[in-house]
Amino acid sequence: MRPILALTDTLISTVAGGSPPVRALTLAYAKLAIRALGTTDDELIGVWIDAAASYFEQQTGRQLLTATREVWLDAFPVVGSPWYEQRIELPRPPLQSVVSITYLDGSGVLRSFTDGASPATNLFTVSKPVGPYAARGFVEPIAGQTWPIAGTVTGAVRIRYTCGYGNTAADVPPLARGVLSSLVGHFDTYRTPVAVGAVIDLPYGMQSILDMFLWSALPSQTLRGPAVWPLP
Repeated sequence: MRPILALTDTLISTVAGGSPPVRALTLAYAKLAIRALGTTDDELIGVWIDAAASYFEQQTGRQLLTATREVWLDAFPVVGSPWYEQRIELPRPPLQSVVSITYLDGSGVLRSFTDGASPATNLFTVSKPVGPYAARGFVEPIAGQTWPIAGTVTGAVRIRYTCGYGNTAADVPPLARGVLSSLVGHFDTYRTPVAVGAVIDLPYGMQSILDMFLWSALPSQTLRGPAVWPLP
């Protein structure tokens, strides 16, 4: 069976890049957590919040604030394979929606996986697990449909989707906000490089919390056949 390979998982846009920027932790919340007085360090604390969010997402494979991403695959699942192999899981949960599924056909023409009518109807369905530890969402053909045959070129299949807990810091799970505030406190305490030989650990229990968010975001091995490569 031809494997499905995720070649890229590209960030297209995010609400965090707006003006003014949206952060996964409000400045007021972060200052309360580290007991900061005044406004002298506000700009620096904002940088620490962004660094904490980036670290959290890198460690857990999740998306905190709403973002649009696009993943490119070499091929669709093989027609006739078991139902669980027809699902294409999408990284960076929680999944909010799938914007489009396009593919290059055998002639190199970019096509959409729709019925071609006007207005067009998608020929795929979307599963969107919810909650702080939401598993990866996935797409699969609607009943009676199969995935099309994409051309044999690198990155022939492109899936664009939105993901993340929401548009504001209030949408981020409280436990995740706790991790972010602890990281901000960590950055506040150790503003400069530490002495050679010093051992600086993350706040107590933080790694276990990060692991809980990580494991539930990993590819589902029970839903995917052994011949299909999971997305990273």
